[in-house]
Amino acid sequence: MYLWKKVIGFMTDVLRILDRFMITGRGPVYTVKYSKGAVIHIGDLFYDLQGHRFRVKGIEMFRRTVEGVSFDELPLGVMFEMLDSTEVTGNILVTDLGNINFLFCNHPLYPRKVDMDYETEYQEAGLHHACALFSYEDLEDGKLSLYGENISGLTIYRGWMMKPEMYKAFYNMLEEKGIYLINSPEEYERYHTLPGWYNDFEGETVESIWEAEGNVDSILEMSKSLEGSYIVKDYVKSRKHEWYDACYIADITDKVNASKVISNFVGRQGASLVGGIVLRKFETLKQIGFHEKSGIPISEEYRVYVYAGKVLTIGNYWKRTADVNFSKEELTWIESIVGKVRSNFVTVDLARREDGALIIMELGDGQVSGLQEIDGKEFYCCFNKDNNIFQ
Repeated sequence: MYLWKKVIGFMTDVLRILDRFMITGRGPVYTVKYSKGAVIHIGDLFYDLQGHRFRVKGIEMFRRTVEGVSFDELPLGVMFEMLDSTEVTGNILVTDLGNINFLFCNHPLYPRKVDMDYETEYQEAGLHHACALFSYEDLEDGKLSLYGENISGLTIYRGWMMKPEMYKAFYNMLEEKGIYLINSPEEYERYHTLPGWYNDFEGETVESIWEAEGNVDSILEMSKSLEGSYIVKDYVKSRKHEWYDACYIADITDKVNASKVISNFVGRQGASLVGGIVLRKFETLKQIGFHEKSGIPISEEYRVYVYAGKVLTIGNYWKRTADVNFSKEELTWIESIVGKVRSNFVTVDLARREDGALIIMELGDGQVSGLQEIDGKEFYCCFNKDNNIFQ
């Protein structure tokens, strides 16, 4: 049985930083877009998502009229007193660090119930945070239907993947209602799609090539100089549970088999194909067994959640009971990877190669990345205000 609340959520002012620059003799100025209905005053206190404090000490009224945009919707220049002697980390400032909402997909048949695959997460998130639901099916038709608690302010979506254009529409419709998703459409696309993040981590991830049209002949032409085994996927997903039919290419120089596997992949993805076709070099990983349903080999892998430029939590990808053990050098390397992330909420999937070294397998937007074997209670406790991530 579900208990549903229809309450007015606490309003938290949200500033999203669009740009920052220096004014000689005055210090940094942040160009910001502020939340609907917010009024900024000299002396107001804001926090970045790591908990650093900033007091408004000046407001630059340099905004110019833009056709079709109201004056209140134009960016604003703000100068801050840095109370913790550090500049803003990330691109979001809030007035209440602990007021984070969560937004879940509802059940397709029962709109006031959460999607059955997110029941546990919804219950855990609801212990300390306001939670709302929306209809994914209505969103596919361009309509936003919200249920449950009446939320506003900084919000994290937890649900099914969206193509970048769908996420952008979702983001904009929520923004009109004073609900601000933690990742902008640009940030979402950067880490949801492989071409968005690959160049920043080249050399620390698997060698990859891609084309943008979903054209089998095009990717086969690009693969002429390649040798060895490869994995085929689109910009977001593979069909790893159809390992030999539509994922794994044992020898890329065998063009007959390569064409068959790639064609199978594209055909089975159908309208779900995101972007184009990607070929990623197959890495020999430290094997720990086989998947109980598909029989595919599974390896020592980890999912790292990154929030506001820090590691939020790390979990074993396949086995909850397996230990998460990294050497001091590996932890330093993970921190260096996290330091390159340019978004507020991201996942980094790591794997251990057969030679013992760690490698990045994927990055993803944290909102649409499953917990895998991370405990839901542990995960949502990480967002409590007194958690050390905010220290």
